[in-house]
Amino acid sequence: MALVVASNMAALNTYNTLKKNDKKMANNLEKVASGMKINSAKDDASGYAISEKMRVQIRSLEQDITNSQNGISLMKVAEGAVSSTVDILRTFKEKALDAANDTNTDIDRATIQKELDELIDQVDDNANVTYNGKYLINGSMEVKIETDREQIIAALNTEWIENSLDRIEEAYGLTFRGSDASVREMNIEFEDKPGAFEAALCSWTVNSNGKADSLKMVINMANVNWYDKTDPSGAWVDRLVLHELTHGIMASNITNMHTLPTFITEGTASYIQGRDDWTTTLASHDKAWLQNQLLDDSHYTASSNDPYDAGYIFLRYLTAQNAGDGTEIMQRFMNSLSHSSKRGVEMLDEAIQFASKGKFSSRDDMLAQMLDDYDVVGNMMAFLKNYCDIDLTNEDVGSTLGSDAGGPKSLSGADVVPEAGSTEFWYLPGGKYSSLGDLLVEWPDGYQERMGKLTLQTGTKAGQSMKVSFNDMRAEAMGLKDKFGKKISVNTREDANNTIRVVDQALRKALEQQTTIGSMQSRLEFTIENLITADENVQNAESAIRDADMAKEMTDYSKHNVLLQAAQSMLAQANQNSSNVLNLLQ
Repeated sequence: MALVVASNMAALNTYNTLKKNDKKMANNLEKVASGMKINSAKDDASGYAISEKMRVQIRSLEQDITNSQNGISLMKVAEGAVSSTVDILRTFKEKALDAANDTNTDIDRATIQKELDELIDQVDDNANVTYNGKYLINGSMEVKIETDREQIIAALNTEWIENSLDRIEEAYGLTFRGSDASVREMNIEFEDKPGAFEAALCSWTVNSNGKADSLKMVINMANVNWYDKTDPSGAWVDRLVLHELTHGIMASNITNMHTLPTFITEGTASYIQGRDDWTTTLASHDKAWLQNQLLDDSHYTASSNDPYDAGYIFLRYLTAQNAGDGTEIMQRFMNSLSHSSKRGVEMLDEAIQFASKGKFSSRDDMLAQMLDDYDVVGNMMAFLKNYCDIDLTNEDVGSTLGSDAGGPKSLSGADVVPEAGSTEFWYLPGGKYSSLGDLLVEWPDGYQERMGKLTLQTGTKAGQSMKVSFNDMRAEAMGLKDKFGKKISVNTREDANNTIRVVDQALRKALEQQTTIGSMQSRLEFTIENLITADENVQNAESAIRDADMAKEMTDYSKHNVLLQAAQSMLAQANQNSSNVLNLLQ
């Protein structure tokens, strides 16, 4: 090896090794001090990028957990207010039942009314509950009804179907829950057929036993989309629903109902809905028309008012000539049809004889008497008034349940199907199916309650959220006030009975809302559990990428520290080598 002084390569090599060991030891010190093996992108560029993304994910998940917890808190506030309203409605029904009992005097009922008025005001107070300044159940968080079809769906869901079923049971004694009922489900569909005769049509298929095995109500919006949206009766659509449901419930309970003459099937449905307000058609007929219509034994889909008018007149005559109220006679009439093994006119004859308690032996016998009575007065108007108790001049529309047919109270067109008095009471169904009375109703797609007034962000991406809406729980929206602010009454027995019906529907609405809130709370709790699990897993993955193995780093630190000290010693030794050249110069 040559002896040189210009370049001390041994010292230079040792110096380079020293710097490397010093750098590695410094890197070990940084990892040990921070606890992370990746402190900057230079340590591991791809690992650093992945780790930073995971850290964003972790913080996002933790915020989602907070959001969900806040959502549960909001739900608890809403649930408390709704629960209070349910308690009020429970008390309300108890008081209404008390008022419906005739052991109470009018003074007693007035006292009960005062208490109920205060309860109604408290319902409004409950609806003003807030969370962080946001009103929850005063209607501001309710998805509003926008289209005519949604309005019809909401009316059917809230009042029209269930109240119509109550009316049919009250008037005819027919239900979907009885052992005779062959079907308890009905589909609702819409169509748009300008110029068609029907505004709504209840159709069914007939099973081998002669009863319906499926029901469908089709509403033709071309004929109903002009009604007043602020009128709870829909101008007349509620009575139309009552008419069509009468067909459906008869088809479910009466074997071979499809063989009855059309004037009977349409007449029974027209009788319960009332037809006196169709004065222009009823008064325009004559004896020949009456005879022709009532001798038509065929069953067909009506395309004119003739079978409706003829059947209505026929059944009103049956009631008037038997000195009983329409409810009693029509329940006997329906009872006979429901238990008959005959078909067509023979089944009708049997029902007439049973309903009239033998006064009329058959359709032909009754028709002959009708024509004789018509001859006595000589015109349809007088015949209707004198022999059918049909008064086309008063407010009562001639429903089976009204005073003209022997009922306790005059029923106008708006009274036939009872409503709460405000369309604010109506709300869309919460799902594909609704249980209304004893009938399971399947709604068309796209008309369930749209969720979206309140958004709870529960995911780390845009759009990963829960949509929540709360029904309007104010007194008017619960049916406890009408659109003019008038509160429901228990001042008479009839008023109390109507109040009981309204409270039952208000309870259904409140309990559905309570169920929705509870379900959302449960969902949020599961969401929090899922977010916590995801947070743990992401943190674990991020730790595997970024956290330092302290034992390994300390081992490396010790190694590099020893190497650094050794290099320092060797550098000193290498520097001494150059001084050896001086010995040659002596």
